[in-house]
Amino acid sequence: MEIVTLTLGPLRTNCSIVRRNGRTLVVDPAADAKAILAVLDQRGWKLDAVALTHAHFDHMLALNDLPVSEVYLHPMDLMQLRDPARNLSARFGLPFLCRKSTALLEDGAIFEGFTVLHTPGHTPGSICFYDEAESVLLSGDTMFCGGCGRVDFPGGDGKAMMESLGRLLTLPESTTVLPGHGCETTIGREKRGGNYA
Repeated sequence: MEIVTLTLGPLRTNCSIVRRNGRTLVVDPAADAKAILAVLDQRGWKLDAVALTHAHFDHMLALNDLPVSEVYLHPMDLMQLRDPARNLSARFGLPFLCRKSTALLEDGAIFEGFTVLHTPGHTPGSICFYDEAESVLLSGDTMFCGGCGRVDFPGGDGKAMMESLGRLLTLPESTTVLPGHGCETTIGREKRGGNYA
């Protein structure tokens, strides 16, 4: 597996481009479709699928401009796709409506080689993508290096976030965590020094 991380857009959101077994997945297509497509072009990769860790605007601003017909996400974040108030784009003056069809990912599903972990808290439908064999977790805005995503936006839930973080902290300590914002970390580092109070 090869992962290319691009940090894009006004909130410096991490977009992960994952290549495995001849297929290419983009997770959280943040604000610059040209930058994403340039990586694909440079490497000769065809885009096969796009998925969201959650449906906040900064994680999907490039979505409509990518050459796929649908986007994968958890059903509890479906309403945010086409509601600028719920996806926070209206708050930042960047009203966004998803024009793609949708496909749903439930907890425990296997998607492009990743196990889907439903981790509500930041949003009701937040999910992480976990590859046990490669020891990699794409954590979205559930877990950051030294912290976690905000729970004071519409749909946020502090109690659910603590339960989700507790679930992630049971993963092997060697697991590399690639968050939605900021630098990578490991589960072991977060166990020892994460600020989740």
